[in-house]
Amino acid sequence: GLKQELFHRHKEAQQCCRPHNLPLLRAAQQREMEAVEQRIREEQRMMDEKIVLELDQKVIDQQSTLEKAGVSGFYITTNPQELTLQMNLLELIRKLQQKESESEKASS
Repeated sequence: GLKQELFHRHKEAQQCCRPHNLPLLRAAQQREMEAVEQRIREEQRMMDEKIVLELDQKVIDQQSTLEKAGVSGFYITTNPQELTLQMNLLELIRKLQQKESESEKASS
């Protein structure tokens, strides 16, 4: 939205500009557009970092909850191999639960 607004403002300025000032105006507008794009990239990077930190916290909360519940193999870790193992354990638990649920429905 910010880039669209800037583009329209630049277009209006170019239409009102005298021909001999047009190269200067375009150069200034190019610098302004680059600054806006840099700001957008920086804001996106900061948002991405915030999301990653929130996801990391969710993983820690999940590990802690499962560890407190006494589920084997779960404890707080940031080791990628251990995280992969825990993800695989969760998937196995989910599949076992799904099979159990299906067999209960079949026997009803």
